[in-house]
Amino acid sequence: MRSGSQVTRLVCLAPREASIFACLVDAVAAPEPLLPPVAQTDCAYAFDRWMAASPALNARGMRGLLLALEVMPVARGYKRRFRQLDVAGRARFLEEIERSSNRQLRQLVKLMKGAAFLAYYGDDAVMRRVGYDAAANVQRGRELRTLEGRP
Repeated sequence: MRSGSQVTRLVCLAPREASIFACLVDAVAAPEPLLPPVAQTDCAYAFDRWMAASPALNARGMRGLLLALEVMPVARGYKRRFRQLDVAGRARFLEEIERSSNRQLRQLVKLMKGAAFLAYYGDDAVMRRVGYDAAANVQRGRELRTLEGRP
């Protein structure tokens, strides 16, 4: 989670849930060494804001999935919780449940991975690093509208 002078507080997620989500992002986005580490992004806070803006039932469901994700490795023989696994162990665990014969479990993993990718790649610094500068695009759009005389 982003450090620095800006103080950001969680609105919906508990710190434990935010930590689980950050570990999930780290395992699925695998950003380092090319992209900023998860700890230098606002992905957990972005996910928290998303959950705060979601219907309460949806947010509770996603929070429940995070808590289930934390203990599932123990139930599947890994002897450690999700956050206690190293990044490679987390990735291996996620790949294993993605290949599960249980279709609903596979869909839930896709859901969680999708949220992780959106939260990580939605970070401004990450987007600039991959060549997308939202502020520059907005400025170009404003200049074009002015040039064309549009409101």
